[in-house]
Amino acid sequence: MSKGGLTLFVSLIILIPVFIYFGAWDYYAINIPKWDDHALKAFIVEYAQAGTWQQKLKAIFKQHNEHRIALTRFFSWLDFAVFGSLNYRHLMIVGNLLLLCVIPLWHVLLKNNKKPLFALVPIPFIWLTLAFEENMYWGMASIQNFGVVTLGLWTIYLCVQPKPLLFALSVLVGGLTVATSGNGLLILPICAVLLFISGDRKRMTIWSVLSLTAIFGYFWTYTKPETNPDSKASLFQLAKGYMAFLGSFAESIPVKDHFGACVFMGVILFLVAVSIASTILFRISKKKYTVKFERITDLFCLGTIMLILATGLIVVYGRAGFGMEGLITSRFKIYSVLLLMVAYLYVVIPIRGSFLSPYITAIVFLAVIFNVFSYHYHLVDASNKRKMLTTSQFNWTYVNKELKPVVDTSFAARVVSKTPVFYDKWLPFIAIADRQSYAGNSRVLTELYASTKFDKKQNALVVDNTSYKSQRLQDSGIYILLSSDKRFYVFPTLRSRNTNRKELFLKQYYFAPGFHAEIPFSEMEKGEYKVAIIRQQGDETGILFQQDKISVHSSGQNKVKVNW
Repeated sequence: MSKGGLTLFVSLIILIPVFIYFGAWDYYAINIPKWDDHALKAFIVEYAQAGTWQQKLKAIFKQHNEHRIALTRFFSWLDFAVFGSLNYRHLMIVGNLLLLCVIPLWHVLLKNNKKPLFALVPIPFIWLTLAFEENMYWGMASIQNFGVVTLGLWTIYLCVQPKPLLFALSVLVGGLTVATSGNGLLILPICAVLLFISGDRKRMTIWSVLSLTAIFGYFWTYTKPETNPDSKASLFQLAKGYMAFLGSFAESIPVKDHFGACVFMGVILFLVAVSIASTILFRISKKKYTVKFERITDLFCLGTIMLILATGLIVVYGRAGFGMEGLITSRFKIYSVLLLMVAYLYVVIPIRGSFLSPYITAIVFLAVIFNVFSYHYHLVDASNKRKMLTTSQFNWTYVNKELKPVVDTSFAARVVSKTPVFYDKWLPFIAIADRQSYAGNSRVLTELYASTKFDKKQNALVVDNTSYKSQRLQDSGIYILLSSDKRFYVFPTLRSRNTNRKELFLKQYYFAPGFHAEIPFSEMEKGEYKVAIIRQQGDETGILFQQDKISVHSSGQNKVKVNW
């Protein structure tokens, strides 16, 4: 095969995980605001009504929890200005494209270290998976959490470049990083340390002055947000949680103890990180470089390791109060995978000669396996969260028995674009079933209802079924419909992962048999509710009420105080 043909072939292989990733994103992404996403609608109203440029800047840089999310707000306003309404899928696209921009950076690192394009193949398979599903499908968090990592990495890379123009560009990108998320502040001292180590006192002074200016601007008018729950974990537990954070990429490995696997891999990656950092510091102190770019690679990787380890300390300190399992959540996995990718550089770059291709081929094989594990493991999370979003929108949209949205002609009501949702076709069925107990064309509802337990707790309705076996994806599944004299509520039932490896990998049975739900009464108005099951199977819908009823005597959520 010619050199051009080989390059084309390798490029097509690199694009495979890219197409799979965005295909999976497109299948489950939906234009429904999640949690903090609602704040972007308020921002657009505030920005549109601002009379002066000072007021507009204030709206963009206004504090959001402990963060400044100016980049997210910029793209929100841009989307609104271009399309006439805000679409959260568009924000997700921007965030996921920012995530994609890490791959060209790794290509530059490998290419300038005299590695062939083939050496890049494992990176997209490791980097682009459903392991990041929470940020993938969350408009605001997608730009904030992916953007701060990508911009931070490019800032570090540009900062240690010898060319003055690239250093000047690093200042601009660093400013964007700080304006993307609070975690971006870490980039400022990290780059200062790298410039100090490199011996460039002039640049270090310039960077330090600009960094102090950025920090002053960040904390000007800053108000300390509500604190997270205090952690009662011991020092040993915190250390264990820290290692779990660093090794959280391993959660998808098909073993019984997923948290234990994360801790184990975290210890290994921590030791690898310390070893790499120590080697880099030794080489820099001894100036043991034959090629200029080797030093740039070392400085970049040292800065990246510092970013990962420091972020881990902040996350563990701030989030341990929510429980140790929360430290391996999808939102934070990007740092664990990033550490894995840094380790890959120090495996593949030193290899020379005929050993290179066999080593890379073996790593590609492992990367593909990891990619498959991640999609199989986290697909259930993506499915459950889509159902939670769609049912939440149903409940805030239809607040009356007539199943008609409240007419709102205000500017705020027109900010977010309207997206057809699958439950729109439920509306006539719900009205019919409420009158005659049954509606739709789905079968076996009687047996399904009979095999489902409804446990009426003091503050919640607990639903459990162990026999339901459908493997339909996206919006198919079981939903709980509650009907009172005043209104309807719809809540999703959730599926669990299939732990049978044979069924999972050979038959593609992602879901374990059954479903479950815990429906808090705090999310409902007072009243007597009839209980029904909605079964969505592809295009078929069936609704069945039986004799079960629940009483909600009090309502009202314990809302977390926010500054937005």
